[in-house]
Amino acid sequence: MKTKSLLIAFALFTFSSAYSQKIFKAISDEDIEKVGKLLEKEDVNQLSKEYQITPLYAAAGTGNVKLVELLISKGADINKPLKTTASPLNKASQEGFTKVVEILLKNNANPNYKDVNGWTALRFAVRNNKIDIVKLLVEHKAEVDVKANDKATPFASSIGKGYINISEYLISRGANINNVDKDNDTPLMYCVQNGDLATVKFLLQYKPDLTIKNNSGKTALDIAKEKNHTEIIKLLQ
Repeated sequence: MKTKSLLIAFALFTFSSAYSQKIFKAISDEDIEKVGKLLEKEDVNQLSKEYQITPLYAAAGTGNVKLVELLISKGADINKPLKTTASPLNKASQEGFTKVVEILLKNNANPNYKDVNGWTALRFAVRNNKIDIVKLLVEHKAEVDVKANDKATPFASSIGKGYINISEYLISRGANINNVDKDNDTPLMYCVQNGDLATVKFLLQYKPDLTIKNNSGKTALDIAKEKNHTEIIKLLQ
């Protein structure tokens, strides 16, 4: 009898577990009606077997505002930590879903929540050139000069990608133009390494420290000479 009971319990668990994963398929299909029905019996904060993400994280990745609002109304934990320490806000910021970001922030999503690499939503938005989201996050108390595991900041990322509009905005909000990363490279050094004359000219308006040396003992000018970036050399001398 004991063995039979265990088999029945296991079968019920397997059925329940398989059933609960239907919500992720419904979210992927953006089937709001089905998601609503599944939530009548299922845990809104359950984790998917495959990726260990929550329904809200999955919904944030679709950009579907109604799905996100439904899950929040059913008690979704906006700041529930995942194994990768990813968050719905980070995901929506990365994908550029402005309206979803607005909703999550309105419902107290933590703008300074870090993932496994130390990236916050701001770094994701910057990296993907989403200036509207960058502004939203900063207006909701996102730390401008937050450092990730690589010791780089959102500003360093923006200027390194050549996003002058975002870089200018972050400077206006107090970004440190002389941040040094794990290699002691500065934002100016990123621009020089890329041979990006436009970003070098832009940064020089703010008088960056030209004396800083990286872990290889090189200044921005040394790097320009090494790369033979003639026009940049003239600007830095």
